[in-house]
Order: sequence, then structure tokens, then C-alpha cells
Amino acid sequence: MADENSNIHKNETFTWLEPGAWRKPCIVHVTMVANSRQALFGKLSHNGAEAVVEKTAIGWALVNRQRRLLEMCPEIKILADKVMPDHHHMVLQVQHTMPRSIREVVRGYMQGCKGEARKLGFTENLYDAPPFFRVLTHKGQLHAMIEYVKANAERAWQRKQNPDLFRMHRRTVVCGLQFTSMGNHFLLEWPDRQLVEMSRSASDEQVGSRLQEVLAAAHNGAVTYTAAISKGEQKIARTVREQGYPLVVLLNDGFPAAGSSQERFYKPGGAYFEACSKGQLLLMEPDESAYVNETIMAATEETLRRKAEAKHYSYARVPVESQRYRFVALNEIGRLLVER
Repeated sequence: MADENSNIHKNETFTWLEPGAWRKPCIVHVTMVANSRQALFGKLSHNGAEAVVEKTAIGWALVNRQRRLLEMCPEIKILADKVMPDHHHMVLQVQHTMPRSIREVVRGYMQGCKGEARKLGFTENLYDAPPFFRVLTHKGQLHAMIEYVKANAERAWQRKQNPDLFRMHRRTVVCGLQFTSMGNHFLLEWPDRQLVEMSRSASDEQVGSRLQEVLAAAHNGAVTYTAAISKGEQKIARTVREQGYPLVVLLNDGFPAAGSSQERFYKPGGAYFEACSKGQLLLMEPDESAYVNETIMAATEETLRRKAEAKHYSYARVPVESQRYRFVALNEIGRLLVER
């Protein structure tokens, strides 16, 4: 999925290294979660300027064990770390090939933390799951991950202050279609709406012209709906969001599956998190039944046929489960929502 849409999708991209590569230079983001998500490591509060985590004795033990980690493994550098009430993060750089893998090192660190917790009288298991690794492989990921870790407390505070904006709704019904949604649902009630739909082949001039139209309407109170699929749609959605105007984003496969382990702790990532916390964003993922709704199917087929004829192609029916069908259907769903 394209950038402006994909940064809120349910699963981040994780890269698996070959066994031997875990000992070689790399950068990993590690997340370690407390047993049953208990607030064992600290308490979230706000000092008037920023959100802070007031660490428990166990929380301070986690920090102290980091010093021991660096003493035992001088090949490692800690680029960022954050102790949260029920989990903690570390961004680690392996600068030189090590005798042990970074996975073994982190497991050893966790064992040390467990030992410190026992000394403090905590008799339960400190963690109930192995560490979660994300290997950073692409340009820009390191800066984004460090900023993510640093801002973890502030995001948690915002979620705590605005729980309704971060609550996942599995049965949001609009125009007879069912959605999974998260964000400011009052945006659905706003009568002035506009749809952003741009062809992948749209020129920079066309995108720029449409952007000015969209911003003018947004300034006058229109809520912008978009699937943010093409680069033009992404640019317009990003600008609308950056300028603080309300935005409804239609997603394809954007939320964790119902009943999955990720469902309880899901939150929109990247820049969308802040927009959601301010009530400027609504995320909507159509239920599978929406894609086979008679009205949506007819409109999608007509659009696909028209696109094929414009390119002088012989039209062949596109499978409902194909990405091509679903992306066109998302725009047709958006059109139905805007024109209702």
C-alpha cells in the first residue's frame, strides 16, 4: 500500500535475518512486554510540559541492567530506550561482529532483569513472552524509530486522555455498509464532504491544481475523504493532515483481525497518531461484505470497464479479491459516503 496509507496499517514490516547475520553489524528495535501487561515498570503521568514515566524499583533495575549489557558487549550501542509502565523499548546498534547473536544478548539481558526483580521481591515471571525484534533495513527507518521510542510516553498519555478516539469499533454502519473504524466519528455527521480521487497518471500540475481546490473546500469546512492510494491522493491527504483539516481515510486491510493478539493494543502509527489524538482523523476499513455489495460492485465494474475502454483494452471481469478491484472499490465506497 502506498506511503500515506501504509503507515497506519496493522502490521509493521519485519525483516528476518539468517542465523549467522544476527551476530553481524545491524540495527534492531527490541520490545519487551511485562507479564500480562501489568504496570510493573512505572506509572504514567504528566508534569505540565510533557508526559513522563515515574519508574518503579523494577523500572530502574531495567535501566541499570543496560549498563551491565554494555559492559559485557562493547560491540553494542544503545541508540534509544524507553521504559513504559508495561513494556520497554531499546534500539540497539551492533557495531562489530559479536561472538553471540544479538538475540542471545537480549535474552541474557532479560534474564538479568528477571534476577533483579526477584531481588526486589517480585516472585512472578517478569515477562510472559520472548522479546519482539524489528530489524531496520531501509533509509529513514532509524530516525523514525528513535523518534517513535522517544515519543512513546506522550502518545500513551494522549491515548489515556482521549480513549474514545483510539477505541476500535467493529460495527460502524454507514450507507448500509459495515466498517471497522477508529477516530473521530463525529466527522461522519458533518454535511459538507469532498472526495479526493486522483489517477496514478495525473501530472504534477493536475495534482497541484486539485490540491488547491481541496484545501479551499477544507478551509471552508469540508471534511475530506480519500483512500490515499495514488501518489496524488497521498500528497493531497498528507497536506490536508499537515494543515490540520479533518480527514477520513478508507483502508484496505488496515486493522488487526478480530480476536488477534494485536487487536487490543492497536493504534495508528506515524503522523496519523497525532491527527487522531486531536480529533482530526477517522480511519475506516470496509467489511468484506462491502466489497460484494450490489451497489459497490456495479459502480466498481463500471469504473473498471470505463478505464479499460479509455485505453482501448478489451475489458475482462476483475476478481473481487484482487487488489485492483479493491482499490477501485475503495474509491467507489468513498464516493457513496461523500454523496449520501
